[in-house]
Amino acid sequence: MYDKLFEPMKIGTMEVKNRLVVPAMSTLTATPEGASTEQLIAYHERKAKGGWGLIITEYFGVAPNVGFFPKMLGIWNDELIESHKELTRRVHTAGAKIAAQISHSGRETFIGVSDENLVAPSPYRDVSGEKNPRELTVDEIKKIVGLYGDTARNLKKAEFDAVEIYAAHGYLISEFLSKYANKRTDEYGGCLENRMRFLLEIVADVKAKVGKDFPVMVRLSTVEYVPGGLSMGETRVIAKKLEEAGVDAIDCSQGIFTVSHNIVEPMMLDNCVFVDNSAEIKKVVNIPVITAGRINEACLAESVLEAGKADFIGMGRASLADPDFPIKVKEGRLEDIRYCIGCVQGCIGGNMRGENCHCLVNPEMDREYELPENPAETLKTVWIAGGGVAGCEAAIVAANRGHHVVLFEKSDRLGGTWLIAALPPHKTELLTFVGWQKHELKKLGVDIRYNTELTKEMVQEGHPDAVIIATGCKPFIPPISGSDKPHVIQANDILTQKKKAGENVVVMGGGSVGVETAEFLSWYGSEVTIVEMLDDILIGCERETMLMHRKAIKDENMKVYKGAKVCEIGDDTVTIEKKGKKIVLEDVDTVVVAAGSKPVNTLEPELSEIGVPVKVIGDSKKVRNGLAAIYEGYMAGYEI
Repeated sequence: MYDKLFEPMKIGTMEVKNRLVVPAMSTLTATPEGASTEQLIAYHERKAKGGWGLIITEYFGVAPNVGFFPKMLGIWNDELIESHKELTRRVHTAGAKIAAQISHSGRETFIGVSDENLVAPSPYRDVSGEKNPRELTVDEIKKIVGLYGDTARNLKKAEFDAVEIYAAHGYLISEFLSKYANKRTDEYGGCLENRMRFLLEIVADVKAKVGKDFPVMVRLSTVEYVPGGLSMGETRVIAKKLEEAGVDAIDCSQGIFTVSHNIVEPMMLDNCVFVDNSAEIKKVVNIPVITAGRINEACLAESVLEAGKADFIGMGRASLADPDFPIKVKEGRLEDIRYCIGCVQGCIGGNMRGENCHCLVNPEMDREYELPENPAETLKTVWIAGGGVAGCEAAIVAANRGHHVVLFEKSDRLGGTWLIAALPPHKTELLTFVGWQKHELKKLGVDIRYNTELTKEMVQEGHPDAVIIATGCKPFIPPISGSDKPHVIQANDILTQKKKAGENVVVMGGGSVGVETAEFLSWYGSEVTIVEMLDDILIGCERETMLMHRKAIKDENMKVYKGAKVCEIGDDTVTIEKKGKKIVLEDVDTVVVAAGSKPVNTLEPELSEIGVPVKVIGDSKKVRNGLAAIYEGYMAGYEI
């Protein structure tokens, strides 16, 4: 089973034991100077122990302060070389190969410290940029070429197995390659031959400084998906030229930051969505081709290899969700795999908030250095009220530590509101996490009592050592005139199809629940208007997810009122107020309320009165997102 995934293959002189690659992903865990930390090393070491064939680090800047994020890896002095030797040593000891990506972010460089390095082929910012970059002179271009080679040479000294030149995603090299960013008229601009010059000079300099025995890969955005951006026709030429220049592998990606949902794909995009791009590159080169993009299951990865569309499978966020993915697949333990759900809350979402990379379904990710195995010294009886994902996570972790766990769920199934969140068509993968939790609970022998609501009296009678409250939340109905009318329906009742909406619907609330429900209704044929009190919709939503939602709103011709509040709901009207002006929406036959939720927690004060140790987690503590809820569930089980 999955024989192709576990066939060895060479990239240049480097033999990789299988076809499973961890692509570069930012963790923001380097020191401010660019050295490896114990946190960063433990993160990569954990993946190596899990069986991944090749791990590619997040980018090393070719000079200080040239990264997209304020923290990045660096190797421009001997002290830093020694720091990174410990990283490569431990990854090698754990059984994987490790390559380093090298980069200059160009006009996407972080300017929080200084805008000195905010440079580009041309002095124009992207639509998502804050400040215009400075146009590079030819002398400066030549200097940067040398910096790439120097960085690669130092990486070889640090005993990396290969280097990957980062020529994708709207950073400096890809800015030169693309007509979208490159408006030069000298030898580095204009025709494709000229626009390739910077990259080809970098490849030549790198290879001259690392020698023939050190593999060099290049990551490309095969198609940029912006007007005037790189096309597949151009990228086929670039890939062929790179092979002729001695590059040992092409790592295929796509997009630039402005359309970052094509780089870090949210759950709305299909699995294997960009595999055909890599297949086009494979047609024109004889060197290995790496593909990536929402490939999160072994069967999908194997099918790509069998179809000959790529030679290696990049599974970045799948490796965050389950670092043991390769071992579990090889041993046939597919039911043990924790799958990436494409939520982007903890990975790129965390990075964009300036936080370390984390994973919603795997709270241990990037905390490997501080969360060792923690068997309980004193075994306890732990009762958990609520079988949503936070309560289930607490139960799994507590049971893994050896405690006797009883989980009380008032309904006939586990998952709580997570099951409702999975109902929009593009969110079904959320259910894989519930499936994994149910499997773990069964494997651990957790006592699950369905159709049973935990009460104070039960606790008094049963004398558990600790109680975890994970009773979730319930939808909030704002006190608006007319909110009690029969055509006013909660969003959850629409998604569960307990109630039907009419043809002309007003959705109160432009957060993620409101917008997802609006998309759901549009799919079923309703005309939808969204009314949001705040100045914008989707506030707090991850950028990649937000971009996809905004596209859906545009495609479905939904009307959106921002900075507007609902004042009154009539029999067939909704009156809103925007900037002091009253607007009456007419011919409304359904009003859907998605105005938020409030915690459900009546048990805590009752148990506190009788002195029972209580921990409140998830939405029953404060309504937030799944990332926070599942982490709290994990820590509640870990700390008992």
